[in-house]
Amino acid sequence: MASSAAAEYAEAGFVFRPELLRADEVRVLTDELERILAGGEPAAMILFETDGVTPRTVVNPHLYSDVFDRLLRHPALLGAVEGLLGEQVYAFQLGVNCKAAFNGDVWFWHQDYPTYLEDDHIAEPRMVNVLVFLDEVSALNAPLMLVPTSHRLTPEVNEETTQNTSYKLRYSSTELIQQEVARCGVIAPTGPPGSTIFMHVNCLHGSTANLSPWSRRMVTLTYNAMSNKATAPTVRSRAIVYDDADLPALQPLAADCLVADR
Repeated sequence: MASSAAAEYAEAGFVFRPELLRADEVRVLTDELERILAGGEPAAMILFETDGVTPRTVVNPHLYSDVFDRLLRHPALLGAVEGLLGEQVYAFQLGVNCKAAFNGDVWFWHQDYPTYLEDDHIAEPRMVNVLVFLDEVSALNAPLMLVPTSHRLTPEVNEETTQNTSYKLRYSSTELIQQEVARCGVIAPTGPPGSTIFMHVNCLHGSTANLSPWSRRMVTLTYNAMSNKATAPTVRSRAIVYDDADLPALQPLAADCLVADR
């Protein structure tokens, strides 16, 4: 990633790049997601909303899907992250947050790194979240909200709670959110499918419920620096966080890796 983008990332805690992936590349991803959600992949692990029916997150599809395995090796993503971290990386985890029309529930404010630190024993926040829009994201379908510069905070390690959702996590305190939003404000990037946010894992973020008739599906791919592997086994399920001890550095594929031979 260019030095200007690296400086922007260091300052704000995230970088937004509209239409980083092309429409035909996104179609490959959404076709594969729909195949998985339709029951076309027996190995799939899917987390549901509180109704027990609406998909919330598809967990680590790159472990069984060639399409998502190729995505994490896409040079536009991998090269940018290596530029931000200054070294090679591996895929720590990947999810697809479905945020369904009418029924996609809230993701309460949180930082990802407190969980990675406390539960997964990742010593440093030398990690980047890559968030790829699979749908048009507008102000109406619950865009992701981020607090600029909040990545500089000391990680707030709170107890796990569902925070009235179906997913247990170490969510942030309302006091911290009020303090940081008053200090720095909130930004909610919007844009067409293929637009991508590169976000520091300590950045405060969250999203409201999606009451609109438009889905807001988003890949959330976390890369970790090769020098920053877990110092002890995770306490979370291995279905969520797999053993990273022997994982090699990712090697980039060709620029057309998602659409070649299709």
